[in-house]
Amino acid sequence: MSTQPSELQRSIIDLLRSKGNRLLSISEIAERLGDADATRERVERAVEELEADGGVIALRGKRYSLLEFTPYHAGRVRVHPDGYGTVLHGGDEPDIYIDRRSMKGAMNGDLVVVRVEKRKPSFRRIHNRDYIAGEVTQVLRRAHRTVVGRFHENEGEPFVVPYDVRIDTDIFIEPGATMDAKDGQMVNVEIDRYPDRSSQFAYGSIAEVLGFIGEPGVDIEVVIRKFHIPHHFPPEVLREAEDIPTEVHPEELARRIDLREHNIVTIDGETAKDFDDAVEVRLLPNGNYLLGVHIADVAHYVTEGSALDEEAFERGTSVYFPGRAVPMLPERLSNGICSLNPRVERLTFSVDLEIDPRGRVLSRKVYKSVIRTKERMTYTDVNAILTADSGEGASALRERYGYLYPEFERMHALYEILRKRREARGSIDFDLPEASVVLAESGEISAILPSERNVAHRLIEEFMLAANEAVAQELVFGGQPGIFRVHQQPDPQKLEDLREVLKEFKLALRGDVEEMRPSELQRILKSVAGTPEERFLTNIVLRSMKRAFYSEEDTGHFALALEHYCHFTSPIRRYPDLIVHRRLAELVASGALYGERRTNIEAVMPGIAIQSSERERRAEEAEREVLEWKKVIFMRDKVGHAFHGIVTGVAPFGLFVDLEEVFVTGMVPVATIGGDFWVFNERAHRLRGDATGRELRLGDRVKIEVKSIDEDRHQIEFRLLEAAGTPIARRERQS
Repeated sequence: MSTQPSELQRSIIDLLRSKGNRLLSISEIAERLGDADATRERVERAVEELEADGGVIALRGKRYSLLEFTPYHAGRVRVHPDGYGTVLHGGDEPDIYIDRRSMKGAMNGDLVVVRVEKRKPSFRRIHNRDYIAGEVTQVLRRAHRTVVGRFHENEGEPFVVPYDVRIDTDIFIEPGATMDAKDGQMVNVEIDRYPDRSSQFAYGSIAEVLGFIGEPGVDIEVVIRKFHIPHHFPPEVLREAEDIPTEVHPEELARRIDLREHNIVTIDGETAKDFDDAVEVRLLPNGNYLLGVHIADVAHYVTEGSALDEEAFERGTSVYFPGRAVPMLPERLSNGICSLNPRVERLTFSVDLEIDPRGRVLSRKVYKSVIRTKERMTYTDVNAILTADSGEGASALRERYGYLYPEFERMHALYEILRKRREARGSIDFDLPEASVVLAESGEISAILPSERNVAHRLIEEFMLAANEAVAQELVFGGQPGIFRVHQQPDPQKLEDLREVLKEFKLALRGDVEEMRPSELQRILKSVAGTPEERFLTNIVLRSMKRAFYSEEDTGHFALALEHYCHFTSPIRRYPDLIVHRRLAELVASGALYGERRTNIEAVMPGIAIQSSERERRAEEAEREVLEWKKVIFMRDKVGHAFHGIVTGVAPFGLFVDLEEVFVTGMVPVATIGGDFWVFNERAHRLRGDATGRELRLGDRVKIEVKSIDEDRHQIEFRLLEAAGTPIARRERQS
């Protein structure tokens, strides 16, 4: 499961590093290791694996060296739409630029060996960054066994144009391997022959015909295959799932604390089917609150090393698209025995927190339990119950759930206490609505609306934050290995850039960018709350920060202003949560780990953290791409319509505009803006008219017309009609 080197491989790496530039054969490596178990065959196999991972390289025949002592470097190549590639170099060295002719058949995402001339290096400057030039000498591992794209019949010489613009080679299809695909349909191709030094083309056979772009659901099918997201469970995984009982075994009940009579509820969205978490809040005799967070005990059913576990690790996370989910676990578990469905017995991992009226956690208790949730509540219903709405619907809900009304009142009171406590420590709250795609029964898009985040959403988020922090503390203070959710200090240069943008809005970012505290960024967000610029400026602040990721090291969470944080509350849909459950279970049952067991667990944690972070990014990119595609589809019949919006980006080539009436972003090309010759001022983030001095700036309110859409590239082009209430002349683009 882990990509970490074995003990033998680490010994080989240490040996080669000690020899520096000297090359060693397999026999010499085996002899110098001085290990009787390190036979020539085992050494050869270990070296081949290191070579395939880009750790060592064979030179002058079969004599080996670490890449760090050679002009070579190994890494994943990222191909840009115009054909050149880049490879991250690492350390203080500039990243590597590879021109199109030097790609030598490498495709986007491939693990490659690149040769860099160190004696007389040449450099390229792209987008204000310096790159050192190199060329691909070897493809170690292909990223794409299949490629999704558009099929073209081409009079007996069929081929497929990849959907991913970063794969810039067409794939030729044998006439008998087309699966009767029609011209223009989207298909998935198995590659039989990759491009190489002798040919820039690939060859393959069609494995699936997905349909025409524009047909309901085809967009999601295409994106799933573009990102190689596993969407069918292997037979052995389904067999394991079928062997798991659908009801809790009576013997297991006796081993756990029985909470079945407690007023525990789930609170989720209307369309949710897998319920990870349930909550309760009790008032203690001393006036403190007892928050109970009860999380599905997925680790009880998905055991370490099982086929279910291996598949969950490979997937890393569930992926959610409008109207469809690709789950991490089979439905029998995710919607069945693991899901905290109402009024049935379920196994849980519970966290009890005693919290005083000032929001201080006075004690915590972590234990295995069994629950029977009283109700499956929705955010909408809980919000209606808690607010002052006196409508017929709210009254009916209060009557229906009247026996739980005191529970919800206590939850709301505790939420307010925890929220104020979190704000006081400076935690950043990005509380902006996201786009929500509303689908009709036919699968067509009926609306794109801002998702509502009401008090019930925030209440659950606050409780989950508290539970995650408590579990991280339990692991750290118990000396237990784990997977932590970490968020690093922002890059000082990005904060300086943010400071310049904020000046345009008469806002000052105070303090030293090297020691910036999250409370300062939260102050900025609060100051723009409710203004027309709120959405834009919140996104600007967000982009100035680094991404959160998973790590075996507990280095804290900047945005949450927490020293210890992990993900514990969603083990049905996130693999790191499942790992945290396992480590926590061992700690609760046996205490801190020592000896060989601890060493083995610590060895695999970095690989799990890296994989989980990568899978999370893949899911986010896929979800974002589908959302952008849905927006374009929704705007197809809006061409020629006028909308109001706000300028959220200024670039040399045009303006990015977020519409107010619909949750959609498009671009106004600078070549279509008339009335002047517009010059881009990079420092001020604005376009300035050369003759009139008029400016088009971030945050400007504008009126636009939808000019055209490009469904293949998911782009919407606007024409600027008015800016700040003043009409803008139209300029027709020259062809």
